[in-house]
Amino acid sequence: MVNDIPVYEAKALAALPQFMNCLTFCNQALLRIHKQMPREVRYVADVRRWILTHAALLLHFQHRVDPSAPPLTATNLYSLVEQSSMVSPNTVTSYLKEIQNFGYIEAIPSQDGRVRAYRMSAFSEQMFHVYLSVNLQALDQIDGAGRSEVTRTTPEILNYMHPVFAGLMLQDSFLSAPPQSIAQLVSTTVGISILNEMTRSVTVSPADGAQRIEIALDSASAMAQRYGVSRGNVARLLKKVELENDFGKTGKSGWISARLVRDYHQWQACKFAHVSTAYVEACRQYDMACAAA
Repeated sequence: MVNDIPVYEAKALAALPQFMNCLTFCNQALLRIHKQMPREVRYVADVRRWILTHAALLLHFQHRVDPSAPPLTATNLYSLVEQSSMVSPNTVTSYLKEIQNFGYIEAIPSQDGRVRAYRMSAFSEQMFHVYLSVNLQALDQIDGAGRSEVTRTTPEILNYMHPVFAGLMLQDSFLSAPPQSIAQLVSTTVGISILNEMTRSVTVSPADGAQRIEIALDSASAMAQRYGVSRGNVARLLKKVELENDFGKTGKSGWISARLVRDYHQWQACKFAHVSTAYVEACRQYDMACAAA
């Protein structure tokens, strides 16, 4: 029963001993996806594209499960994201043109040529079903609640889940305006994957009083090759984090600040808390839709 499935608050979630298992599982899975699909991942890899993509998916899936809901149009998309200082009407229009050119969205035929509505392609739907599934599997590392198995056998639940999840994410200022220690990384296309690489060897939360944590990090050249960007791009990004005193090198070893780790863990805990809430609400909506059919 969905009543038995836990819903978490971010602070409590980050304090659980099993949280590191959840985070490690998710990071490793998403790093594998980025290596396999670097072009596709860029649409959720920096904060501005992250906002636009989740808002577009919210409109798409909401309209899919309820045809009376507003469809994905430039106007409707901008109304969802206009509170963000990073997005303008021109940004929205350019974004939709770009993802249409790549085949991630398709125009919906309409008798009213003045209103151009879109829907996500089957590939885009599947890609974000995978994203949600990874996060559900990660949560299951904490409590063994079996969310991922339920959505594996009933994937339609994910159509109901994404509008709830995206709505919670878009309303959360901590996610859309992250702490300074990680802001430089999550504001660029490749930065979130570099952040995942920086923190993946951290297996416990920083001890009280800790200032630096030693890490193993590949060279800028190796990461650039892995993610299809220039070495200079990666090197400049690492330098920005270094100037904030959140990263550095001592001989052949590297370190990151405890502040960066704590902020990153809390940032991720916010996301997983929203995943937990969205899953339970999606199951409720799906059950209601089935009962009414």
